[in-house]
Amino acid sequence: MIPHLRWGILGTGNIATKFAADCASVADRLSLRAVGSRDLAKAQAFAQKHGVAQAYGSYEAVLADDQVDAVYISLLNQQHREWAIAAARAGKHILCEKPAGMTAAEVADMIAAAHAADVFFMEGFIYRCHPRSALVKKLISDGAIGGVRMLHATYSFAGAPLNRPRLWTRATGGGGIMDVGVYPLSWLRMLAGEPVAIAATAHLNADGVDEWCGGALRFAGDVVGTFTAAVNCFQPSVAAVFGADGWIELPEPWRSPPGVPSCILHRAGKPDEAFTADDGLGGLAREALTVATYRDQREAPFFTHQDSLAQARMLDALRHQVGVWWEGEL
Repeated sequence: MIPHLRWGILGTGNIATKFAADCASVADRLSLRAVGSRDLAKAQAFAQKHGVAQAYGSYEAVLADDQVDAVYISLLNQQHREWAIAAARAGKHILCEKPAGMTAAEVADMIAAAHAADVFFMEGFIYRCHPRSALVKKLISDGAIGGVRMLHATYSFAGAPLNRPRLWTRATGGGGIMDVGVYPLSWLRMLAGEPVAIAATAHLNADGVDEWCGGALRFAGDVVGTFTAAVNCFQPSVAAVFGADGWIELPEPWRSPPGVPSCILHRAGKPDEAFTADDGLGGLAREALTVATYRDQREAPFFTHQDSLAQARMLDALRHQVGVWWEGEL
């Protein structure tokens, strides 16, 4: 039986709102105990709207609440390290929104704090917990498309408001790579392993973060992965794996809209096969239940601490290659 965890939410922004809304559908399996904001009125409004038991005017107060078992960190990228470490020291299990940290060094600090406190830690990638990921991995391992040769994945959007500094400034860890590029890059790694070479390019804004970027990665066995990501470009978000005998298409790799198959298997001389793998849960509720399921193991077996650390190292290398450096890195 999955343990019933009592959750605290740090932050009241868009992704925190989605977390609360998704968790409402599994209220019999978890509870929303507390929400914290530096603006008490915002926390109170959030709590009233989403049925959260307690609203606090600080993040510290959420961590001090002995009725909170686990916390969801929905804050800006540059705040993740501080509050993940604080949560660990308070004895709370941790689900931290992607990217886990600004740098690999930050992620290593967060993982070390979780280990020292003997609490669960997981980076929040919705697609990693979705049954579609297990389905695609099984199709590949079963030889449905023969040996994997290439992979491709994209995640972009256009028209991000200029008054949302988290997307546009170095101080907040902004840019296409860190906001949405983390998805295709993580997906390529999930299926192909760790890259042995990276080549990327990007357009940087006046503050030195990427508005759009693209690149290629080489993996063991000369498998090639390509990606694009942007916060200022119209482009469909798709993913595909290409093999010697066929290919797997993911029409909506990062979302699960009704009526859209999880993936489509294309093979020469055979009819296309559409597959659906969906448990009906909201993506963030699925993440919360993953924390509960593997709480005693301190990490999810399909998305380990070392996976998040390897992802952060790759992001560091890719950012630096295209010229994106945070304060203190140069």
